[in-house]
Amino acid sequence: MNVGQWPAQWAKLYPDEPCIKYQDLRLNKREFNERINRLSHLLIKKGIRKGDRVAALMGNSHVFLEILFACSKIGAIMVPLNFRLAPPELEFIINDCEPCMMFYSPEFLPVREALRDKVPSVKECICEMAGGSSSDGEYEALTSPMPISEPKPESEITLDDPQFIMYTSGTTGKPKGAILSHGNTQWNAINAAVTYGSDHNEVTMCCAPLFHIGALNCSATPALYGGASLTIQRFFDPVGVLKMIQEDKVTVMFGIPVMYLFMSQMPEFETTDFSSVKYLLAGGSPCPKALIETYQKKGVLFAQGYGMTETAPAISALRQEEAISKIGSCGKPLLHTEVKVVDSQNNELPPREMGEVVVKGPIIMLGYWNRPEATANTIVDGWLHTGDMGYFDEEGYLYLMDRKKDMYISGGENVYPAEVEDTLMSHPKIADAGVIGIPSEKWGEVGMAILVVNPGMEVQEEEIIAYCKERMAGYKCPKKVAFVQELPRTMTGKILKKDLRAQFGAEA
Repeated sequence: MNVGQWPAQWAKLYPDEPCIKYQDLRLNKREFNERINRLSHLLIKKGIRKGDRVAALMGNSHVFLEILFACSKIGAIMVPLNFRLAPPELEFIINDCEPCMMFYSPEFLPVREALRDKVPSVKECICEMAGGSSSDGEYEALTSPMPISEPKPESEITLDDPQFIMYTSGTTGKPKGAILSHGNTQWNAINAAVTYGSDHNEVTMCCAPLFHIGALNCSATPALYGGASLTIQRFFDPVGVLKMIQEDKVTVMFGIPVMYLFMSQMPEFETTDFSSVKYLLAGGSPCPKALIETYQKKGVLFAQGYGMTETAPAISALRQEEAISKIGSCGKPLLHTEVKVVDSQNNELPPREMGEVVVKGPIIMLGYWNRPEATANTIVDGWLHTGDMGYFDEEGYLYLMDRKKDMYISGGENVYPAEVEDTLMSHPKIADAGVIGIPSEKWGEVGMAILVVNPGMEVQEEEIIAYCKERMAGYKCPKKVAFVQELPRTMTGKILKKDLRAQFGAEA
């Protein structure tokens, strides 16, 4: 059984059980599967075959999930696109994976227009609803005439086949597409079911963006695998989430800590009834003790975890009852996952000794799209090298001490300084650039640029920030700028980020 067959099996077993709630729409398991089948037949009619890529630049909705499962049924590979990226960033990603079709939400029509004629592989665009380009078809108009029968792909789709490509920024400054298989998604769902439990009585809130691995594979797909129902919010709105938790009797929700922080700051937080909630799942960055305690006063516990796009994503989990007693830990490895901490010679280290975290198991990605060298450097003898430094305690709980190279996390988004530095170095007045993460009460961390200006030139902080905002996603743009005569470097020319952090970062 591949992932695309999940909805068909549930539709056969329990056709009338609730499956999706999105705004005023209600879909039971049979109706959800029928909509997926209609899209599957449309994709086949349009010439989409096994291995073809289909991109989606969309807000959260049932349609996003229908695209995922329709592609899965026929063996096509979905490429979720981060709608927070700037058009040049999306242009690179689309031209890298070369999808032949793109779905988009009407909110992103300006981006679709900005990409027109710049992404030659995309032969057709389909808008999710009214409001798209007059040259593009509309989803419902195209899918509604299609049959509801199960599609018959030309060749078998197995758990070893690619299901979707999710792009993650790399330390070289260019994004890499992690190829995740049907098996990666299924084993991740099994790990989630074993760890947290899931059944048809669950109501899972989907409000984090589904283009992220956390929202997609920590929230939506495990819930649908277990037969639970989803209530979907298009774009995150803290007041709206609080209302939906109460009205829809939500039992589980995934979010990043800053989302839960925003919810707790709303006046409605104090009067919201959380009695239906079993736990809230937090990922993306560590959950502060004060935030955990705020929700505990409302009778709500946090489950926390550690993962990455390349592991589909869950690696370890901290149970909700351990949130305070083991604060700072990211828990224990999941059942179908092996985790070690190793030294530079790949020797396993004893408890309390810090080394690199490496992971093995059926959740490991197939590799990076068109990046054989990067794949070979990351997956060695079946072990995925995370680049994260950490240690195990004597009880087997994992602690992370330093994140991947110099990456920092801003509002749950991974930011790699090399990518920001590349943009800064394209500014005509900048001679050298280094970027670090600095603490932010609101976002966890934000970027700070330390710059060397070309001789005889002057530039202000506001000009630098505005320059970046025109060229990259807002969360990547530095929020502060400092100017220095020169950057500290090693003998081989690498910037000494530890020196910059000591002077400008949290240590300072």
